[in-house]
Amino acid sequence: MKTKDIMFLLILFATSSYIQAGVYKHVDEKGNVSYSNVRSQNSKAVDLPSITVVPAIQTEEVNSIIERRKESSNNKKQRNDIEKLISDEKGRLSDLKIEYKDGSPDRLGSERNYQRYLDRVERLEGEIAARENNLNNLQQNLQGLPNPNN
Repeated sequence: MKTKDIMFLLILFATSSYIQAGVYKHVDEKGNVSYSNVRSQNSKAVDLPSITVVPAIQTEEVNSIIERRKESSNNKKQRNDIEKLISDEKGRLSDLKIEYKDGSPDRLGSERNYQRYLDRVERLEGEIAARENNLNNLQQNLQGLPNPNN
């Protein structure tokens, strides 16, 4: 064997133990625990479990899944927001209809002038029509959203 071959083998054996260095646990006199990849006095080798390698997922597939989840989350949020608005609008419409009493609301003390009463009746009719229109538009928007169960 040549000298170069012998030197190569010596270097190979010397570095192989260094390359296979593990993890060492050291407890000092105060009880502090430290871990290192370098062996020191009073340190013990730690037997670590083997590493599980999971193959990578195709990036396009992951991006597609993320986009679908974001879209689904946005649709659910929009649906919840619209359902809350519909509920609020139904409550306001119900209050107005109770006050309106099918076109003959009670006269208020401030409506001694009959025209004020008629103006309030007209205002209530307009508000009821506007609330019903809002309610119909909200329900159409809700129907236009994708079904969250699909």
